[in-house]
Amino acid sequence: MSADIQKRTLLVVSDTAMFHDGQDLLVFNPVLRELNVISDMFDEIIWLGARSLTNKRSMTTIDNDKIKAEMLPCVSRSGWVNVLYVLFAYPVILLRILKYLRQATHVHTRAPSHPAWVMIVLSLLDNKRVYAHKYAGEWTDRNIPFTYRVQRSLLKRVRKPNIKVVISGKNEEESANVHDMENPCMYENELTAMNEATEEKIFSQSLKLLFVGNLIPTKGILELLQALSSNELSSKIESLTIAGGGRLHNEVVKQAENVNRVKVKVLGYMSRTELNKQYKDAHVLILPSSSESFPKVVAEASAFGCIPVTTSLSAITKKVKDGKNGFLMDSNSPENILKTLNRVAACTDLKHVSTEAVKMSRLFTYKRFKSRMAQIYEIDAPV
Repeated sequence: MSADIQKRTLLVVSDTAMFHDGQDLLVFNPVLRELNVISDMFDEIIWLGARSLTNKRSMTTIDNDKIKAEMLPCVSRSGWVNVLYVLFAYPVILLRILKYLRQATHVHTRAPSHPAWVMIVLSLLDNKRVYAHKYAGEWTDRNIPFTYRVQRSLLKRVRKPNIKVVISGKNEEESANVHDMENPCMYENELTAMNEATEEKIFSQSLKLLFVGNLIPTKGILELLQALSSNELSSKIESLTIAGGGRLHNEVVKQAENVNRVKVKVLGYMSRTELNKQYKDAHVLILPSSSESFPKVVAEASAFGCIPVTTSLSAITKKVKDGKNGFLMDSNSPENILKTLNRVAACTDLKHVSTEAVKMSRLFTYKRFKSRMAQIYEIDAPV
């Protein structure tokens, strides 16, 4: 630590959405919850996030005086327009980071993203601060964009003791710089209330499916709707509720209207409270992604006794075991989704699978997260 640094300051650099509604700065609530949990480990937290063009229900105001947030340029527009925005945004991102980096003792980034790319390069030149680079993408899949592969490759090769890499689903052969961590999403008291909801679920009759996530191609939502249109789908599958928004929203709504085998509802973005009601009502969480780390929604849904049905991706397979606490698909093709859903419908012990999913969800508490982050940041965390 530099001699002129008098307090412990965490700089958070991410692409998580921020939006100014003309009066208040709104931030992504799941990340705010994480920062609130670890805020007593620091004197100050400076959070640089990405400017969003829209206000979403998952956004809220900051309720912690220790946390100061500031927006970076938006680089999530589509097409060639976004290329121009990226070129102009990088100097702004760099200058904004350098402005706050000099007062930081610890740095946390969320990769893969444009801000994280800048921060990863800077960390390779810095020996004074403790860096924790969280790679939230798929750690082993080759089917990812080039810029994602570059960031992941750098993080896999880093050996500097002050740089820690955080992933979900570490393999035994990974270096000591790589740390495995579950994405937190529940306080202890929330978990208890969620688990109680599982007792009322009946799996012997019809099954209600729930999809939660961004409506983008890699989430497999269009493939799911195609699978649900098949005449070979089990009659036990009653409905699908879609919670989330994105650039495929209009196409999803259109295709949903053409699905006659089951009832489909497209609800758009939802608050955490609204989403909890959907978890409580659903029997199965269906996530046919083609690329994913370990989405929090798997843990959240499992806490309510929703059985996770997901694609067999590396981080997910570390926690979800096929036929035991969930079901895994070989791929997200409509044929594989259909085959797996029919396998779920034919299972005579879904209540037991649900109970095992609940047990798995208990790994994803903020208490465990705080303890792990204290180890990574090399800080004695308050109880």
